[in-house]
Amino acid sequence: MDKVKSNSVSIYEIMANLFAEIAAEVEGRFGAEGEEAIRTAVRKFGHDRGKLIACAAANDGKENTGDNYLPYYDMERSELFAAESTANAQEIKQDFSKCIFAEAWMKSGMEKYGLYYCEEIDPAIAGGYNKNFKCEHDKYFLKGDQSCTFRFYMDDQTEKNK
Repeated sequence: MDKVKSNSVSIYEIMANLFAEIAAEVEGRFGAEGEEAIRTAVRKFGHDRGKLIACAAANDGKENTGDNYLPYYDMERSELFAAESTANAQEIKQDFSKCIFAEAWMKSGMEKYGLYYCEEIDPAIAGGYNKNFKCEHDKYFLKGDQSCTFRFYMDDQTEKNK
């Protein structure tokens, strides 16, 4: 038997590739309906993550305000991610210069499927965390941008428009 060289791959890269393969298969079989099913599943997954982040903050006696979002965020940030964050009482801005998910999808030519995840996940997490917490994701590595940018903020208009 030939020896296989051990190649350490992060769990993030493995999961990104798994997601892309599932998305490609579902879309290949079901077309636009399959794409929408995948996007819906990502939104549900994100919403549930957001609720868990809010619960973690509540367990420490904190409210689910913008100030408590990043301190209770559920995914560790290792050297596989690089971002500059600025936060104040009104908003959080993040500018990622490195993302293992995007790198994995670009390396495998699966950008299209990675976008199904990236376009849905953060707004869904924010909404699960607090129905008035919004996320704008303006730039994407997967669309050829040099960074991924996010803006999180509380939408006071949501309450006023009810």
